[in-house]
Amino acid sequence: MLPIPDYLIALTVVLVVIPSVFVILLRFALHTHLLSLGKRVRRLIHGQPRGKKPRIVEELERRFSDASRHLEQVNTGALIDQAYSHEKVVGISCDQIDYIGRIMPSLLLSFGLLGTFIGITINLLALSQTISQSDATDINTLVNQLQQPLEGMGIAFTTSLTAIFFSAVLTVVNVAFNTGLAKNNLISYLEDYLDNIYQPSLAGQTRLDVLVQGMSNIFESFLARFGQTVREAVESSLREKVQEIADANTQVLKLAENSYNRFFQAASTIARSAEEFQLAAAQFTQVAQTFEHSQFPQKLSKATVDLTRTQSSFSESASMLSQSVQGMGVAMAELQRHGVKLVKLAEEISALRQSSIDVVKQHHHSQQALGKIIPQLQQGAQGFQSAIARLDQLEQRIVSRTDSLSDVQAELAKLVSNVKSYTEGVSLGIQALGDRLDQSLTQQANTDQHNYEIMRHNLEKVVNHLNNTNQEIAKISTKMTESNQIDGSTRITQDMTVGELVRRLSSER
Repeated sequence: MLPIPDYLIALTVVLVVIPSVFVILLRFALHTHLLSLGKRVRRLIHGQPRGKKPRIVEELERRFSDASRHLEQVNTGALIDQAYSHEKVVGISCDQIDYIGRIMPSLLLSFGLLGTFIGITINLLALSQTISQSDATDINTLVNQLQQPLEGMGIAFTTSLTAIFFSAVLTVVNVAFNTGLAKNNLISYLEDYLDNIYQPSLAGQTRLDVLVQGMSNIFESFLARFGQTVREAVESSLREKVQEIADANTQVLKLAENSYNRFFQAASTIARSAEEFQLAAAQFTQVAQTFEHSQFPQKLSKATVDLTRTQSSFSESASMLSQSVQGMGVAMAELQRHGVKLVKLAEEISALRQSSIDVVKQHHHSQQALGKIIPQLQQGAQGFQSAIARLDQLEQRIVSRTDSLSDVQAELAKLVSNVKSYTEGVSLGIQALGDRLDQSLTQQANTDQHNYEIMRHNLEKVVNHLNNTNQEIAKISTKMTESNQIDGSTRITQDMTVGELVRRLSSER
């Protein structure tokens, strides 16, 4: 077998071996770089120690932040593709390395086949010349002359086998270091990070967030002003009445305290009267014992009559005192009823406060309904954009195809009708929302007015009951005064009777 020529070895090394080794190293470097980026982005997603962010992540954050300020919806996939196209390894872009690694096995096969066909062609030409120049009578000489071209053909197949071997090695390397899978994982990690981690950190900075925040601030200020207005109205309408009720309650408590004091005074007066009566009875007993054998029965009978009168007067004062006590019981019952009515009034005030809270909740629900309408308006805006895009397409079709003018006009009319119908639907939705807001406000205002009327009526009843209570207390005070006067006259009568009796006894002695 002839040795392989040096020039053929050099061509094989330059065209097959060196490119194959270079592509294998690039493939390994690209795969390692993509895996490293994927791990670092995955740490960012899971909140692990981040370290320094990759350059592609910093570029994507900057582009995403700028796009969020000017666009309502950011195309995350386009941003990631654009940033990945600028990512480089050893000065070569990742897409170029991936492309070279994919086409190199086919290129090596092409080089091997090209070398094979060139060698076969050259050897066939040499074989033809050898056959034409040789003498057909000498078979051994002919075989020796044909041996060299046939060995050259074997060398050509050897170079082809070398190219096929490195092509197979590159194919195995491409399968082992699958950069396509690593790229897809990296892109999915980047999309997850931008959409679920980084985008929430930009809350309030996007165009839509700014609009929604503005509308939210307007509604919050409206609710604050409305709540303050309702609170001021309720306070202004109930402050005087509540103060009057408190003053009346204070007066009732004072009158009750005075009545109790008078009751205790009357009780003490009755106690003193009882003691004096006991003393008079004791003195009468002594007088009766002294005059048991006396000859003055008429005077004694008169004294007995006087004592009987005194006892009847004492009975009358006791009955009047019992009536006073009953009047005090009635007054206490009235006070209890008024206390119950005051509790009911407090419950009505609490119900009014709850109704005001319900009004605030209804406004909050209205705000939520408006928040639900905003995405519909956004969809409408997207529909308008798509309509504009269709109009542009129709204009291009009009320029390119003048024969289809009637069809284009029909499509334009249909598109205009669709836009009008959608606009009418949006207008009806906004009008329905306004009607709902007006209706809820009107119903709540009517409910509040009805509650105010009920409270005013109840307050008037409470005032009337308080006036009646004052009259009852005045009557009780009058009765107590009369009772005190009767007690005084009774004591005077008792003193006069006992004094007269003593004087008569002294004169008789």
